[in-house]
Amino acid sequence: MEKYRILQTLKQGALGVNVVAVEKRKAKDTTPVRYLIKKVECIDEQHANDALEEISSLFLCLVMKYTGKGNLSDLIAGHRDLKKKIDVMIMEKFLGQVLDAVEYLHRMDVIHRNIKPSNIILMGDSYCMLEDLAVESLMLDEAKWKIRALEEPSFKSWMAPEALEFSFSTKSDVWSLGCIILDMATCSYLTRLDGLALRETIRQSPHKLKKALRKIQNHDIAKADKISDLLKEMLRINPEDRMAIKDLIHLPFARDCLLASGIPMTVRKKPLPTSVMDTLLQGGLPSVLEVMNCFLDRPEMQLKALEHLLAIVDQKEDLPWILDMVESVIAIIKSHQDIIEIQKYGCKLLLKILGQTLLYHPDDVPSGEDFIKTLLSTMRSYPTDQELISMVCQMLMIISSNEASMVHLQNVCTFAEINECLNTFPHDKEICLSCLGLLWSLTVKAVMVDKTPLKEAVGLILKVLEIYLNDGERAEASCSALWVLSLQGCIEGCDYEHVTLLLLKCIQLHSKRAILVNNAFLGLANLARMSELAAFRIVVHDDNSPGVSLIKEIYQSHWDDPEVVENLCMMLSELVSYDEIVLELFSNDIHKMLQEIEIRFTSSQGLHIQEKNKTKRRAGRMADRIPSPSLASRRPLLIFFWRYDCAVEEQGSKQCRQ
Repeated sequence: MEKYRILQTLKQGALGVNVVAVEKRKAKDTTPVRYLIKKVECIDEQHANDALEEISSLFLCLVMKYTGKGNLSDLIAGHRDLKKKIDVMIMEKFLGQVLDAVEYLHRMDVIHRNIKPSNIILMGDSYCMLEDLAVESLMLDEAKWKIRALEEPSFKSWMAPEALEFSFSTKSDVWSLGCIILDMATCSYLTRLDGLALRETIRQSPHKLKKALRKIQNHDIAKADKISDLLKEMLRINPEDRMAIKDLIHLPFARDCLLASGIPMTVRKKPLPTSVMDTLLQGGLPSVLEVMNCFLDRPEMQLKALEHLLAIVDQKEDLPWILDMVESVIAIIKSHQDIIEIQKYGCKLLLKILGQTLLYHPDDVPSGEDFIKTLLSTMRSYPTDQELISMVCQMLMIISSNEASMVHLQNVCTFAEINECLNTFPHDKEICLSCLGLLWSLTVKAVMVDKTPLKEAVGLILKVLEIYLNDGERAEASCSALWVLSLQGCIEGCDYEHVTLLLLKCIQLHSKRAILVNNAFLGLANLARMSELAAFRIVVHDDNSPGVSLIKEIYQSHWDDPEVVENLCMMLSELVSYDEIVLELFSNDIHKMLQEIEIRFTSSQGLHIQEKNKTKRRAGRMADRIPSPSLASRRPLLIFFWRYDCAVEEQGSKQCRQ
């Protein structure tokens, strides 16, 4: 509210205060835009946090455009005062837009929960807007909702019978919309209180509705028969008997409303009969693909075809023609971005295709730019659908193994999507693992110019790791991601110690996981190279860090795994860059473990001696004792040996001089 200056306070609603406001900071030569702000007072701070993730306030402010033309409730009230019928064309224009909006919401799996005339804002003489969508998140607590509902008696009069028992569905919205149509049709002869009473009585008995519909015909309301037929389907007491909005729009009055509001009816075709679709899809794959391409504007046919193809893929493995489906499925997903069922079935099929291709034909995994853009578009269109996001993340993870795909993914700012998923779905293991794997895949060999999203990812990964530290799979994926982020220089100095301790804890809790241990050691090596404090935390024993004893334990557990031993020595080679840490290592008898490693890796002994002699010939400066990254990556065992030996010899010389 600090950004706005209040111009006017409007009538208070059931969920909060409504005010008209303008932005305070606005250029002088521009006309200030007026906004309607619904200031919702939450019951407590937890309620506020639940309503809009994290806000430290007891108010939730919903900001919407304000035209000053009022709402549908004002329009109905004006005609009611004059006992005047609402022109049928006005009814149809406004109702057509609301029907279209509600049908779209339901396709998006969104329930409005609070459809009423005051929430339909008039933007002009023939244009309106359905508002107050955020009420869904404010009506999740039954006790708090009942408190709100009692504040305004008419608030609940628009609600379906089951909604009064705190049971909401898309059919609840249908009832509310039916009540609006009923109120518009009867406002010329029913008072406000009579209308309220009628809405309450029709919940109790179908007879009351029949009587009300007869009165509409008796008062010569235009298109009374069509209105009555529509309301009979919308105002059925049992929600299971009530028509869904997708079916209602094919009834005569609803079609008239959509046409009057300018909604093209070409996209409102009556669904094809199931028997017809089954007959068309009886052929083989070429026939099914041809049907799909011929009926791109028929979502019911596309859905049926996708189900048919899924069944075929589930029954057989390594199908020779499986990749032929990809282009057609992508075309369907792109053509029906607003239908979530098609998005889900399309992604299920693509995931099956990718899985089989990866297993039997890894070199042919689909990886085109159009394929990637379609997946990302689906992800952005449905950012809160857990099932869909999970499938998309898995597919992006699979195709990121392809070098060309990796470049495409980097170019289309995938990191922002990864961060959003990690932030929204840390509890979903599949999404979490896919995002962490994708982050590793895209970052490990990348040359990053803008590292801002990667730095943001560090905090999100730490959040996941702190919550799910005991989950071996999550911990392993997190260690891999933190390693590449440390390699990219994306871990800030303030996080060095925190990340170091978490990596050590992961090693301690999941010491049998070789991949986790390897990546954790690589991450610790990078952190030790950048920070003496991080190096100190690795070797010093206290309540948070197990110290050198953990290094010895890991060696004993993985002594026969050359890669683990190599990465352990790479980390140690960074630790001995600090003189005080060399003493700490020596005092913990680390040299005994090193002698054993040196004996076991006899093949590298000659190189070890050469590197050691070369180092002794140098001036002994610290800079000379730090090898180049390329050398460290090739021979970490040797690098550690000569670093450690030189550091110990230097310490011995100092003691002799003293």
